[in-house]
Amino acid sequence: MIPVPALAAGDNIGNTLALRCRNADGTALPAETEAGAFWAANLAPPNETSLTAGLRWMFIAPADGSYTCRLSILWYSSIITGGRAVTMRVAAGAELARATYSSMSRWTLLSGSGTTVARGSTVSTLGSTDTPTGEDIVVYQDAELTTCVAGSGICSGDTAGYASTRAETWVEAQPGNADGALCGGPVKGPVAVWSITDAKHHRTAANTLRLTKAQLGGCAQIRMTLKVRNVDGNPLKVHDGHASGRIAATHGVAYSY
Repeated sequence: MIPVPALAAGDNIGNTLALRCRNADGTALPAETEAGAFWAANLAPPNETSLTAGLRWMFIAPADGSYTCRLSILWYSSIITGGRAVTMRVAAGAELARATYSSMSRWTLLSGSGTTVARGSTVSTLGSTDTPTGEDIVVYQDAELTTCVAGSGICSGDTAGYASTRAETWVEAQPGNADGALCGGPVKGPVAVWSITDAKHHRTAANTLRLTKAQLGGCAQIRMTLKVRNVDGNPLKVHDGHASGRIAATHGVAYSY
């Protein structure tokens, strides 16, 4: 996603990429059915001149039948006022991949389960348990994060001494038995590092853990959590629930093959 023409400092543009699924006839899915997910981040010029989005989600059909899913992009900004217009361009080369595995599960950070992470603190969130059947296991947990800027209606705690949040995120898988008892030590995924300035404001933090069934040491299940650490800066909001149209904010998927 590229602005046309180039933007100056302070000309921050919000970008939301969403995947939404509906019945094949165009009608909405049942009211409580999760219909998609979104990826979101600000473009913060002049240091950023483009954004590359990556949206991952698993569709669970509410019943046998045919369904249609589509991608959409929404751009927005407070600078689009007084007759000013901003044009954004989607570059060629976008890819849409689809796959089905024999063992799959999906979960979402439900409304009311979000949290704000204080400077120097680490939280565990987005927990779910899976029983993999394949030898190779993939877990991803993608979080919507916002730095608490001054005067924000999303979260509070901004201080004059900081203009950003530096965060780390990773997936942790704890092997366990079917009765819930722990079995061996946790397996930690790669640590991703994020810098969210006041101008950047928010972003999607993608995290992936790949492991094999042999690493579970004979344990039948894994308990998966997302770890979010606020290394330094202003408080950090982990978003929960769904946006309009029942599309998920912070969510996870596990599959094996």
